[in-house]
Parts: sequence; structure tokens; C-alpha cells
Amino acid sequence: MQIFYSSGKLMISGEYAVLQGATALALPTIKGQSLTVEEKSDLLESCIFWDSYDENGEIWFNVKINLPNFLIEETTDELVAIQLVRFLITAKALNPIFLNESKIYSVKTILEFDRELGLGSSSTLTNNIAQWANVDAFKLHFNAFKGSGFDLAVANFQEPLLYQVNHQVPTIEIVHWDKSFNNLLFFVYLNKKQISRNEIASFQNKPQFSFNRLEEITRVSKLLAHSNDYFEFCLLLEIAESETSEALGRPTIKQEMFSDFHGTIKSLGAWGGDFILATGENTEEYFTTKGFNQIVPFNEMIKTK
Repeated sequence: MQIFYSSGKLMISGEYAVLQGATALALPTIKGQSLTVEEKSDLLESCIFWDSYDENGEIWFNVKINLPNFLIEETTDELVAIQLVRFLITAKALNPIFLNESKIYSVKTILEFDRELGLGSSSTLTNNIAQWANVDAFKLHFNAFKGSGFDLAVANFQEPLLYQVNHQVPTIEIVHWDKSFNNLLFFVYLNKKQISRNEIASFQNKPQFSFNRLEEITRVSKLLAHSNDYFEFCLLLEIAESETSEALGRPTIKQEMFSDFHGTIKSLGAWGGDFILATGENTEEYFTTKGFNQIVPFNEMIKTK
């Protein structure tokens, strides 16, 4: 039996801009996804039986894939099955001996977080498949997605990090996160999942970041990673939010939805959905009264060691 594990992710700064070479700050979540593989030799049949479980221990997807031609024999979700087969074929192209023997593979994946939360169900799966296939996770990612790959870095290293990518070559710096004000940081789910690939496609059709703005966002990401002063940290979050807002020509989430909040709000990832980062002492009470009930304290969401 083989067991692989990857952490989920949240990007604190550098959203959109990281696609054009800016440095992003990203953090791993405590919860992630595991992949377990059991193999049994069989001269008569070679196939994969794949079962995916959600955070409640219930199967949300399964498929039987016949090998060596990767034919989908039966599945609960054709679109998900096609995407999975695409991953597996790409992994095999990168490592021809992967899935090269006559065996029955029983694969089980277990998500520890809700798939709707945008914490990296795809990136954790990609990284786990890359480990199983013994291939470079970034090569597997860039053959399947147009994203920056920061989520792969977080899934793999499972530590806070600064991430930059140019021409599909990533630069990664592990960050020591030891801030005294974690208790004032909260992640609030906006009750709406954003489809990252759609946001990325939309943004790439209208590149907006100037060189100076990319440099500023890189500077802010690095300062956020190392700042130990709460008020400086909040100011840096506001600068990052403002720079991205101006580049996208869109109002900030605070301007649009929470203008009466007495604290800092930073969008995370694709704007308009998933999580925001909010700072302050009355954060939980404020957002609860607004109808947002998934409010997670920093230390319950983020893995820092």
C-alpha cells in the first residue's frame, strides 16, 4: 500500500499578479487530501478502481478505468472522470513505466475539507498523483492547467512560502511564520465558490498589471511574510488589495460588500468568492450578523509549522 498526502492552500497576496511574474505569499491549510493506492497483480485484467470520499466520509465520485488504453468503463461523473484520465495519461507520458504492469489498482482519495471552499481539491490531487507516478508535479500541472502553480508548491512543501514563476519555472522561498497576532486574523467564506480556471482565463485575456505594480505587489508580499507588527501587516494587506483593485478596475470586496467594517479585509484568490481574510477584534460578530457563518480563526485554518 502507498499513501500520499498534500496540504490545501490560501494565497494571501499576489492573486492575478502572480500570473505575470509577481511574487505571491501563500499558506498551507491544516486540512488537505490523501491518496491511497493498493495494487494486485492480475494476468486477465488491468484497470483502476477509483473512489473519492468527501470530508464526511461519503463517496462523491468513482470510476473504473480500463488499462492500458485508459478507457472509462463506468463512472458517477463523466466530466470528472475525463479530467482524471487526462491527469493519468499526462503522468504516464512524463513517466512511461507508470501504470505499465498488468495490475488491478484500487485507489482511494479522502478530502478533509469541503470541495466548495476553494482550498485546493484539484492541486492536492495533482500533487498526490505526481508523487504516485514519480513525476515532477509542476510539469504535470502546466500540462493540465494555466494557473501559476503556487497551489502545487504549497501542496508539496506544506509550509508558508513566497512563490514566483516565470516561463513555468517556479522560485520558492519557505517562510517562517511566527506572528503574535494570529488571534486577530480570520478567514470568512463568502458563500460562493469561484471557478479559478474561469477567472484565470478572463484575466489572461485582459492583462492589467504594469511593471511597477508587479514590483510593488512583490515588495508587499515579502514584507507581509516577515512583518511582525500587526498594524504594519494590516496596512500591507490594504496596499495589496488596493493595487489589485486598481489593476483589475474592480472595487475591493470591502468597498463592494462590507464598507461599514472597522478593520482590514483582504481578498484571497479569485475575487468575488471563496475566502477573504479579515482582521480585528469583533470580526466574528460582524460577519455573523451579515449572514456569513463560516468564519475560521487563523490558527484553526493554517498550518505554520
